[in-house]
Amino acid sequence: MKTVSKRFSETNKAPFKGENPAVVQNVSAMAKTLVQLQDKRIIADYDNATFWTPTQAKAEVKAVEKAFIEWKLIRDEEIAQNYLVSLLIKPRD
Repeated sequence: MKTVSKRFSETNKAPFKGENPAVVQNVSAMAKTLVQLQDKRIIADYDNATFWTPTQAKAEVKAVEKAFIEWKLIRDEEIAQNYLVSLLIKPRD
């Protein structure tokens, strides 16, 4: 998931020709949020030296809420559907 999300978050490296730039930006922002949250989840799960304040935790919850709102706006777009399919398909070497 993280690899696919990272690729979609880097809009300047992805082949999104013919797509609405605003939709591409929304998919990119959502994917970037998911990458950041995955990184923070790993820290929260495995780094006992890191202390999370209630304010920091609430900020992360807000980021997730925003990602869900963004997804509702773009979920029917072709690029968003391609993103979902990419999450399910294992890349071949």
